[in-house]
Amino acid sequence: MRKMKRPDRYKVFVCTALFMVSIAGSRPLIPLYAYDLGVSHAEIGVIVALFSFLPLFLSIYLGKMIDRVGIKGPLIASIVFGILSMVIVASFNNITGVYLSQVFAGFAQLVFVLSIQAYSGQFSKSKLREYYIAVFSIAVAAGSFIGPLITGFLSDTFSYTYAFFSLGIILIFILPISFFFTSKKTMSKINGKPKNNAFLLLRLPDLRKAVLVSSIVLLAKDTYNAFFPLLAVENGLSAFIIGVIVALNAGAGMLIRGFLPWISQHLKRDVVITLSIFFAGLSYLLHPITDHVISLSILSLVLGFCTGIAQPLSIFATIIALPKERVAEGLGLRLTFNKLTQIIAPLSLGAVSGLTGMSGVFFLCGAVIMAGSVNSQKIALYKRR
Repeated sequence: MRKMKRPDRYKVFVCTALFMVSIAGSRPLIPLYAYDLGVSHAEIGVIVALFSFLPLFLSIYLGKMIDRVGIKGPLIASIVFGILSMVIVASFNNITGVYLSQVFAGFAQLVFVLSIQAYSGQFSKSKLREYYIAVFSIAVAAGSFIGPLITGFLSDTFSYTYAFFSLGIILIFILPISFFFTSKKTMSKINGKPKNNAFLLLRLPDLRKAVLVSSIVLLAKDTYNAFFPLLAVENGLSAFIIGVIVALNAGAGMLIRGFLPWISQHLKRDVVITLSIFFAGLSYLLHPITDHVISLSILSLVLGFCTGIAQPLSIFATIIALPKERVAEGLGLRLTFNKLTQIIAPLSLGAVSGLTGMSGVFFLCGAVIMAGSVNSQKIALYKRR
């Protein structure tokens, strides 16, 4: 196992980081592109929600499938669907292409995340699992940092079409890497009976806690990626500046992950979660009352630090709460609730924006997140070991 550790971590990091450069780079670009096509804020909410529509219904099924067949085939398929999503939106040059691309991109992201997280959770030693989840989380943050920078520059300098094609090319480069992952099956360990009801896993208290925290954090992350570009456009910022500010958010998440082991050792984890959720909500409330680039950059960094702390903890807590033979299935269950949040939030917030503007979206979301911090002492991710 020690001999495999070094090459495996590079495969996980490079594959995940480049995949997220493409997918995360496209997320803030999609609402800007749709807005440029003349789409209303409410319809942009629908487009953002569409990214999570198929994953809402397929997360558990795909998790079970990955437990049965291993991660290699699904991982390759996820990259292919990701490439198609970028080619479609770049080729159609209309709102139909945006809708179709979001269906493909959402499906690709779901399968990729399930595959890599299941790969990270297959190791028997807890420390090794935690190590690979850390590598995965840092790679996600690195890709989410670089992606918006690239797309902001390319869309400002050339065009949206050029930016989307470039993101598709990045995914082509990682396709060969995916063939080098081992395909380990785990479902066979439960006597050929993989039809257990996944929702029964919610009887595990630690899993319920992890799912709840994950949904709150995801609300904070995705609402920012979807609606901050629109708020910034209203304030007169360019696509490149918007990309830089969004990239700062991801960069802060990447930076704080490096200090997470020290934070976990010196502070109670439930206190860390409570504070991170509270300050994430506070940063939302402050966004509408400033339009200065420096102020918005500081708020972006604060939000990135807060979500960067809570997200990897929720992933690892989910994995250690699950039976080893049902890791991907349990992760799929977690993602089901995540995707439900990703559908309800943009639809409702998109409707709110039609009545109150982008400021109302940030005030409402901030209030909801801060309300979640009130009871966060009761949703500690897991006990100190």
